[in-house]
Amino acid sequence: MLELGCGTGRLTARLAPYARRLVAIDSSAAMLDTFRSRFPEAEAHEADIPLAVSRLLDDGRAGGFDLVGAFWSLSYPLGEFFEEMTGDGIQPVADQGAARREAGSLVRDMLSLVADGGHLLVLFFDSQTPEQRLVTWAWERIAPFPDGGREYTRLLLLEELRLAEDRAIGHLTHIRAAGVALADSRDAAMAWFNRLHFKDMPALVRDPEVQAEVTAFVDAHTRPSGQVVLPSGIHLIDFQVTGDPHHHLPSQR
Repeated sequence: MLELGCGTGRLTARLAPYARRLVAIDSSAAMLDTFRSRFPEAEAHEADIPLAVSRLLDDGRAGGFDLVGAFWSLSYPLGEFFEEMTGDGIQPVADQGAARREAGSLVRDMLSLVADGGHLLVLFFDSQTPEQRLVTWAWERIAPFPDGGREYTRLLLLEELRLAEDRAIGHLTHIRAAGVALADSRDAAMAWFNRLHFKDMPALVRDPEVQAEVTAFVDAHTRPSGQVVLPSGIHLIDFQVTGDPHHHLPSQR
């Protein structure tokens, strides 16, 4: 199993009992320290997702994983192809067509890591829920999303996987499920937004207007017990490889 964007291992705990061998990737050294303490037998690497995927392919591990999972961790790596940091803040890259091709290349390379009969399994937050509309509003104070809005990374992934399905590489399943995000306290709910959704971005966590909106949203969904129940939802995207993945060469090799 390969988990891309493992964080501290919150989802890993669900996978580990089934893993003969577990490889985990995250760009945060602090999160990996916690992860390694929880899963000392796992192979853990500090890298962003595009670099990690490239290294795994260079190491000859194409077709080497029964499961490649990215759980709420793929939106930002795909989105980063479309933006750059400038003196005026985060701005869209000039060549959006090239960005789209590079992002598609990453998806194809991820898929090439999956073994015959294995799965690429991805979770996205549902951007149309009240929780995620608030997150979108906050991020767009920094930079607008490309055409397609907040959903563009999920739509990009689905487009690439449908093309893979057309090439008889495997079968795509896409499910949308409503639900709630539970936090034990107001502080935990605020951390849910600032750490998970806003990535501790100073422009967001130090913005009084953003913090006021998040606080009001959290307060509106706090129960008398102190537990916070945030209306949310997910998209589950599952692509099962049914052909020989070695015939699907990595797109940049």
